[in-house]
Amino acid sequence: MKVLVFAKQIPDVNQVKFDPHTNRIVRENVPLSMNSFDRKAVEEAVRMKEKLGWETAVATMGPPQAKEILNDSLRMGIDEAYLVTDRNFAGSDTLATAKILSALVMKVKPDLVLTGKYSLDGETAQVPPEIAVFSGFAFKSSVSRIEPGEKEGTLKVEQENESGSETYTIPLPAVLSVSEKINRARAVKPDVPDKTDLIRELNAETLGIPFKGNEYSPTVVTGTSSLESTRKVRMLPFDHNVYQEIYEIIKSHRAKEQQAEKIDLKEPAENAAAILGIMLDEPMLGEEISTKISQLANEHSLKAVLFGNLDPSGARLAGHEYYFYNTESVEAFTDALTDFIKEKKPKYVVFPSTIKGREAAGTIAARLETGLTADCVDLEIKESRLIQYKPAFGGGIIAEIYSKTEPQMTTVRPGMFPRAVPVNVPKVFDLEYSPGRIYEKHEETPVPSEYAPLGSKEVVIGFGRGVKKRDQVGDILKLASLLDASVGATRPLVDMNFIPRQQQIGLTGISISPGVYLALGISGQANHVVGIRYAGKIISVNNDENAPIFQYSDYGIVADIHEFVAGFIKYLEGDMDP
Repeated sequence: MKVLVFAKQIPDVNQVKFDPHTNRIVRENVPLSMNSFDRKAVEEAVRMKEKLGWETAVATMGPPQAKEILNDSLRMGIDEAYLVTDRNFAGSDTLATAKILSALVMKVKPDLVLTGKYSLDGETAQVPPEIAVFSGFAFKSSVSRIEPGEKEGTLKVEQENESGSETYTIPLPAVLSVSEKINRARAVKPDVPDKTDLIRELNAETLGIPFKGNEYSPTVVTGTSSLESTRKVRMLPFDHNVYQEIYEIIKSHRAKEQQAEKIDLKEPAENAAAILGIMLDEPMLGEEISTKISQLANEHSLKAVLFGNLDPSGARLAGHEYYFYNTESVEAFTDALTDFIKEKKPKYVVFPSTIKGREAAGTIAARLETGLTADCVDLEIKESRLIQYKPAFGGGIIAEIYSKTEPQMTTVRPGMFPRAVPVNVPKVFDLEYSPGRIYEKHEETPVPSEYAPLGSKEVVIGFGRGVKKRDQVGDILKLASLLDASVGATRPLVDMNFIPRQQQIGLTGISISPGVYLALGISGQANHVVGIRYAGKIISVNNDENAPIFQYSDYGIVADIHEFVAGFIKYLEGDMDP
């Protein structure tokens, strides 16, 4: 048995700069290293070699200096290394990259392909599912455990998602993208010799690639801009009035949410092009997507169509038509949606940027060989093009992208669009379920109920190293319950098992966009701040008046966080019912 790992060399996203005069990203003198998720994929392959006797290989696509991460992988214990490099590959987007790398899969013929769940510079999560499609392999993303299956030729894998984890049996050959949780990657021992001479170089000719990367790529970046923080902190005195002021900030946000605008859909012309919104598992995000596509439909004389597994009677959805496909299997859902898109031929498709949403979007993009832009924060239509605004390099840079192919597809992150109240509900069509391609599911382990998914609440409380003991988390959870908030944390607290990994906020966790973010005892390191850029209001509490977090906050309070939390709980349990 053989496992092939795909790794990527990326710049330190915290050191990438933007030149406003040239509107270009400045990467010169920025340190390069292996993408941290990919390093864990390399580690997992080495462990398979040690425990199961599997052969191992690693590959990367890039310029000659990318040999550095291949050398690191070989020194960690990988057997073979391939550098895929050719000037013809310059300008390749995710689809072109996946097409090229799948040619290497066909050449190496592994039983298993491992990747990180995404690269920290782009965060698309698109290449792994697209490689799987082009290679004809099974696929699962965000995998946190891999072990041999009970049947020969299968693996048992645990997949992390926003609400917990699920365990599946999947057939080999397969592509798996791995999560942060899967292992702790070993350091390269200094006495291990350099192995650069073992790296084999492959180009377009040796791989049989007949196209140039920029010509095959369906997506086009038309511009980039820098997202500069415009927040100016207002320091609040820590006295008996502070809780009332914070509560009023939260109430003001919720009042705006409750006064949602109504959307009255215009009747589309008989031959109107369709914009399709995907409703998959997450009602709140489904409502946001349905509102956005309905607004675009009114502005551009489109037909707003929905396809999803959300109960149409349980969600506030806007649209002309809703095609309801009742399944929890993302594979069955994706197969049905692929057929639906081929039949209905929508001009635009908008997916949720969730674990399952990204799986479905990436798979369908490869099947249709169409463009896909991930994790967008805004959408607009200009001259029939869906202009997609995507954050990159930790969210500090926004790229403006469109697709040359149809359907023009995108995934959108939670919390970016308001949820309007539909005046007219969509006409519902129940689709007949067909099991199709599904993987055997063994068990589901939800995150403890006190931890609501980070994208499901309008208020999020995050905590950092200011929390010293595990039992102190209970008071924060109590405060969250009183505020109807979800709770997250920085990576060190997740690593110490103070909180489930699904609740990690930051560069290697989740980027959030709640209306209000309450940061407790968080210093303000760059790896965390990139995950909260799109929060509406940020209120930070720290006992250090010089803590960097105040530079990224709207309101700041210098206080002991445990005293603050105890006082806020006491306030909320008083005569005011939140």
